[in-house]
This record gives sequence, C-alpha cells and structure tokens, in this order.
Amino acid sequence: MPGVGVRIEAAQSSGGATTAAPKRGALWIVIAIVIAVAVTAAVMDLAVLPALQKPGSNDFKIHLMTFDVGYDAVGVNPEWKVNAGQLIVVTMNNSGAMAHEFLLFSGDRTAILNSAKYALALAQRNNPGWDTNSDIANATLDNYTEYHDSWKNLTRFGCDDPLLGCVDHDVDPDATFVFWFVINTPGTYFFACHQVDTTTTTWKIHQDKGMWGTIVVS
Repeated sequence: MPGVGVRIEAAQSSGGATTAAPKRGALWIVIAIVIAVAVTAAVMDLAVLPALQKPGSNDFKIHLMTFDVGYDAVGVNPEWKVNAGQLIVVTMNNSGAMAHEFLLFSGDRTAILNSAKYALALAQRNNPGWDTNSDIANATLDNYTEYHDSWKNLTRFGCDDPLLGCVDHDVDPDATFVFWFVINTPGTYFFACHQVDTTTTTWKIHQDKGMWGTIVVS
C-alpha cells in the first residue's frame, strides 16, 4: 500500500530516564521487520483489486431499498449517473418478503428479459406439473437458474473477467448487504432482479414486473 512505512527514532520520557537505544542484535531484527513490511506493501499494492479497497470520499455511494416488487418503490426505476472508473458502493436493504437480487447487465434490457423468460419457460416445460408440486417447482427454479447463469447472451457485466466476476448479489428479506464495483467503460448499463415471483399461478420474473434501474457512465 503506498505510504506504508515504519520510522525508528529515539524517545525520551518527560522527567524520567532516557529510553535505552536497542542493542545491535535487536536493531537488525527491527530492520528486517521494516524490510518485510515494505516488501509486503509493494506486493499488496499490485494484488489488491479495486473491489477490495476501502471506499473513499470520491466514491458514488447509494442506498438501494427493495420492495415486492421494485427498487426504492413499486413502479420506480432508479437512474444513477457516475463517472468511468468511479467506485460504486451500494447498500442494499431488502424490506420485502421475497429474496431480491442485484444483477448488472451491459446489453439491451428487453432482449435480456426475453432471454430470461425463455429460460423460465424452457425450465417449466422440462418439469411438467411444476405449478402443483412443490418438489417439481423447486426443480424448475433450479433448472431456470442453470440456464440463466450459463447463457452468454444475457451479457451479465464482469462475468468474463476472472478477477472481477459477475456483479451478482442476492439479499434475503429483512437483510442488508453492502457491495461495490467499478465500471471503466462509458455507456448505459442496467441492473435488475431475475428472481421469480411464484406467489401466483403464472410465474413472472421480477424484472418483468418492473424491477430494474439504469446506470449511466460518462
């Protein structure tokens, strides 16, 4: 980490005896520790990912509340305007009764939703009886997730980067989760929840119920 260092200096206590200087053997031990700290700092400066660094004053910090079903409020589609390379720090609080997620995409919103809907329909066809049998319903959701997470046409942000990985965070009801990421390329991105609402006979993906927002990067 830049600026990491150790300074050795003689010290004197007020009104007391002078602190003894370290013996030669002890001094070499201290010097060895200083060198080790410096080397570790140099390595860490190269290895630490932006997503692991402590947020700073120039970060874009946002609180995102989730409802059943929407971000911030039902029928609201948040829009964030950020700078390329700026650290985006999200505090996501789930006030709903369902699990919700934050998936970041770099493609067309309608095309991606249609792809997810096709994945759900295919999973339902693969598991007949899904609407009446809870075990089959669970298998259907697992099948949908398998399709959803493997299809490249969903253009989920960061998935091709082995260091960053997909920006994909699930938050359970009454839970809060803090995460952060960086977008270096200007453009318009969107985030959405692709959990499935199973409370009605006709299942529906949360994005299809209006749970999405945009990020404009300049």
